[in-house]
Amino acid sequence: MSSQNPIILLLEDCPVTAMLVERVILQRLPACRLMWARTVAEARERSASFPVDLFILDIVLPDGSGLDFLGNAAVAHPSACAIVVTATALPEYQAMSAALGAVHFIEKPLKPPVLLEHIRRALGSKSATGAARDFRATLDNVTPMDVLQLKCLSAASSIVEFRSDHREGRVRFQKGEVVDARTGPLCGIDAVREIIGWPHGHVFEQAESGEFERTIHCSWQALLMHAAHEIDEQQARAATA
Repeated sequence: MSSQNPIILLLEDCPVTAMLVERVILQRLPACRLMWARTVAEARERSASFPVDLFILDIVLPDGSGLDFLGNAAVAHPSACAIVVTATALPEYQAMSAALGAVHFIEKPLKPPVLLEHIRRALGSKSATGAARDFRATLDNVTPMDVLQLKCLSAASSIVEFRSDHREGRVRFQKGEVVDARTGPLCGIDAVREIIGWPHGHVFEQAESGEFERTIHCSWQALLMHAAHEIDEQQARAATA
């Protein structure tokens, strides 16, 4: 952990869920300090005064989106990690992927053992990664997979550009679906697979505009499951090499 008393900010408007999170932290992680915000505005106010180590965020809130808040948090707290609580079913992806970066995803309803494991993993990843400057580790450098999931879960319509060393890639979203991806001579699923394998880089977003040729026709869940499977296979090959 980054300190003896990590600070966790919970952004959740449901009292039942908030009480569950509070109980898990008080009983199993007593060294942690928990702050609870019910709205995006409240979360911004509270996080402005403390060095937050971990954000636990719901997506749909009374005054906005937890994902929008996460974007601001990445600027104000680049060394923090995040857990996004979502009603979108991602069990297959969770089981496949051993390469989650700064953003962890938990499906509702929350289960205390699962929540505890994700909190420990998120806080532990900060001390384990040290000063590594890449797509992994903290909100300052989320993985390409994280970015794809966040944009899909927020039903975004935009174009996200990834830059790594001398490589560039562009992914287009329409209402939360990935509809086109390109990098060098690659397009479609092959381009997505290439981009998520880049070890470090920067991310830029721009508004969707102009005509384009659709190169990806599967759902975003299927696309990310396929990509996660590729990551697992690459890691297995690297471990046995």
